[in-house]
Amino acid sequence: MRELLVIADRKKGKQNAFRHALEVAKNTGATIEFVGFVHAPGVDSSEILTHEEKRKVHRKYTDQKQAEIDKFLATQDLGNVKVRTDVVWERAFERWVISRCSQKSFDMVFKSGHRSEAFMYTPSDWQLMRHCPETVMIVGDHEWKEGGILLAALDLGSDNSRTHRLNEDILNQTFKLAEATNSDVHACYSIAIPKALADLDLIDPVEYERKMKDSLDPVIRKLVEDAGLKREQLHLVSGKPDKEICRIAEKISADAVIIGNKTRASLRGRLMGNTAENVLHKVAADVVVVK
Repeated sequence: MRELLVIADRKKGKQNAFRHALEVAKNTGATIEFVGFVHAPGVDSSEILTHEEKRKVHRKYTDQKQAEIDKFLATQDLGNVKVRTDVVWERAFERWVISRCSQKSFDMVFKSGHRSEAFMYTPSDWQLMRHCPETVMIVGDHEWKEGGILLAALDLGSDNSRTHRLNEDILNQTFKLAEATNSDVHACYSIAIPKALADLDLIDPVEYERKMKDSLDPVIRKLVEDAGLKREQLHLVSGKPDKEICRIAEKISADAVIIGNKTRASLRGRLMGNTAENVLHKVAADVVVVK
């Protein structure tokens, strides 16, 4: 990895995203771009404040944030890692991040997670997951363990070229991250039984699962051979993908789940979310979203 973009926490944040990025950078020689965001509602749209007064407000907020970032960095052992800092006046910071990633290539974007229970509200985390062109890591509250575990969530049930490439990208990103964090790699795939068939009791779920596993055996053998994945570290289960991914992540005490994002553009997709977003909402581990 060469370039990492880290979004600074809001005031009094723990800066876990930066701490994770720093660990990766120390082991890979990557450079960190550490960006803070500030904004005060009503300032830009005010018809009472003059242009100069608005400029002073901007400057005061950005100076305070820069001082906060500098104070935090002074407490960190940066080693030889090069860190560039910036503070941006921006209400919708995810738009700035998406635009920045379109201008410059980053290996990964790090951001501390802020999960939401709101049904109609799409959090900024989800906006990044859906629209950022680079791989995004949403960081939780926990510290990484020494010799941790990464879980790659794969889709082995489809043979189309897009899904095949996404699986390859997920594995490549997982092994890169594993090397950078001295972690072991596990992978999982959940066999979903078609709901219509299950509801009508037309098939035996156990037999269906057995046949699916038999049909996947050549894929699995090739996956193990090509990726260097240990067979005992590939978890084949049946059930809803998001629930099973979270269950396996908890079972193996995964530090991060690496998953592909298949965005749904429709309103129904926005309301229902997709597997990556559902996992983010439920899992305790960090979530790395690969496009």
